[in-house]
Amino acid sequence: MIWSYRAVNNRVARRKWLALSSILMGVGIIYTIFRILYSGKLVPSLAIFTIFALMVFLYTVITLGKVRYYFIEGNEIVYKPFKTKIEDVKGYEVDKENMVIKLKLKKPKIFAVKTLYFDKEEEFEEVLRFLKRVLG
Repeated sequence: MIWSYRAVNNRVARRKWLALSSILMGVGIIYTIFRILYSGKLVPSLAIFTIFALMVFLYTVITLGKVRYYFIEGNEIVYKPFKTKIEDVKGYEVDKENMVIKLKLKKPKIFAVKTLYFDKEEEFEEVLRFLKRVLG
C-alpha cells in the first residue's frame, strides 16, 4: 500500500515546516544583529542575511511542495529513510480533522516513522482500516 502527501495540503505538516523555517529566520536575524553590533559592518552583514533569507525561503517553498511517499511493505511502515516495524507499534491516535495518524511505539526510537500524514480521505481511511485490522 502506497500513499503520498504534500505538506502544503496538510495543516499539521504545513505548520511543522513553517515553524522550522521561522526558527531558522530567527536565528539568522539574531546572528545578523550580533554581527552588526560587534563588527560594525552594516552593508556586508545585511547582504549575508539577505542571501540567507532567500535560501530559507526557497527551502521552505521546496519542502512544502515536495511530494512525500509512505508505503507499507510486509511488516514495516516506510518513509525513506525511516522505518517502523508493525510489531513495534503498541497503538495509534487518529486526528480525522487534520488527517494525521500518530503511532505510539513500544520503545522510543530516533529513526522511526511516528506520524503519518495524508492528503486524500480515501488513503487515510484505507491505512486506518489496515491499522485496525493489524493492531486491533
